[in-house]
Amino acid sequence: MVLFVSGLFIGFFITVWYLVFDFSFDFEHSMSINVIIAIATIMATAIHFDSVRNQRKDRLWEINKESLLKLAKSISDSVEMTSKFHDEAFYRMQGIENEVEVINTDGSQDVFKKFKEALSDSLNVYKPLLSSIVIDAIEEYQKSEKEISRLYDLEEYTEFDVYDEELCAQKKLQKIVLDYIKHVSRV
Repeated sequence: MVLFVSGLFIGFFITVWYLVFDFSFDFEHSMSINVIIAIATIMATAIHFDSVRNQRKDRLWEINKESLLKLAKSISDSVEMTSKFHDEAFYRMQGIENEVEVINTDGSQDVFKKFKEALSDSLNVYKPLLSSIVIDAIEEYQKSEKEISRLYDLEEYTEFDVYDEELCAQKKLQKIVLDYIKHVSRV
């Protein structure tokens, strides 16, 4: 609405100044009308291209909305669960048993399973629709997860180190996905 009102104001302002100059310098009307038509055509073309660009962005968001929100939800749940395991491992490492929250391992396995499924779906199903930024972030996360598992198997990482590294990798992935969602949804 603001753009519409400002457009009317600018149009009125330009029309008044055109009439002032026309009466002062006695322009050739056929030439000035052709110039005005050319300027209006250029502006209409710019508005059309802007509209097409905005429609593409809207379609991109509508296509990706379900998969991105599902991915963001599963990442969030996984970060929360990994954070609980991280805290539990920290307290055990410090010898503080009464601070440890009892975590339902069945529920946590379900959370991690949904997270892995969301990552797999993003790479195998939604890959042509998603941005290379998100795909690269998911692939980087999976590489870091494999490296963390390898270092734990070689006994270079303790349980606390595994959860700490896993939490950092998940938060990094979460930030990239959420930033992409903000960008695509234009919030």
